[in-house]
Amino acid sequence: MRTSLASAYGRRAVAQGWLYLIPAVLFFALFIAYPLVANLIGSLQGHRGGFALQNYQNLFRDPIFWTALKNSLIWVVLTLAIQMVLGFVLALLIEAYLVKGRALFRTLLFLPMVITPSVIAIVFTTLYAPDYGLLYGIFARLGLANAFPALLGTPNTATLALILVNAWQWTGFFVLLYSVGIAQVDRELLDAAEIDGIRGFGRIRYLFLPLVRPTHITLLVLGTLQALQQFPLIYLMTQGGPANSSQVLATYIFQVGFVENDMRYASAISIVLFAVAVILVAAEYLLTRERPSRA
Repeated sequence: MRTSLASAYGRRAVAQGWLYLIPAVLFFALFIAYPLVANLIGSLQGHRGGFALQNYQNLFRDPIFWTALKNSLIWVVLTLAIQMVLGFVLALLIEAYLVKGRALFRTLLFLPMVITPSVIAIVFTTLYAPDYGLLYGIFARLGLANAFPALLGTPNTATLALILVNAWQWTGFFVLLYSVGIAQVDRELLDAAEIDGIRGFGRIRYLFLPLVRPTHITLLVLGTLQALQQFPLIYLMTQGGPANSSQVLATYIFQVGFVENDMRYASAISIVLFAVAVILVAAEYLLTRERPSRA
């Protein structure tokens, strides 16, 4: 009797578990699995019908695609470097060394994240503008008006100028997560380290940097995905120009799919973007995972 009751209870618990999983499974199927499979099928459709690798073959002959891929990787490297370094330093200053006003500084640094990309694009387009922008005015006061570059209109500077805007907007998010990680460091451990003579940069190197390792990994992954998906600022400020020099994979997918109306080719580019994201995140996980200590 007890065995039958236990088995009935076990079946009921399993059924309830599946009921809790159904919403998540449906969400994954409808909004992740289905679009991914549909994109893959679309990318394998030839222009004359049937399945073909024509779209992927065209990628290798497309110079704009290679420019977009290169710029996407540049976005990942530079945005992660800027945002992680600035985020960690500012969070450390706020949490470990600032006595008063922590909440105020966290709020001020987080504010750019809640500003819409259209407003940010207008402000920084004006800031970067030659002849009348704020930066041009500073150069003019220094007698260097003729040396001021058209930051958004020059192929060599457009991508970097956009990356700086993105870093300004998202560094506050990195500060917020690092602040949480640093605030969780055991105060007794810090006091013990100080007694042992670990002060100044030593505290940062031997305590704060390793103890917020989970935050490093989280921000690596989130920052990589955010950089690869970057679209609004680029499209609003340069539309991938000048001469496609600031194109990234996300903006090139939009241009090919909705401007040039070639959804098959856009699907192939989106599959490449997905593959790049998976490869980068997997590489970051493998490089940052903890190695088992040898006895």
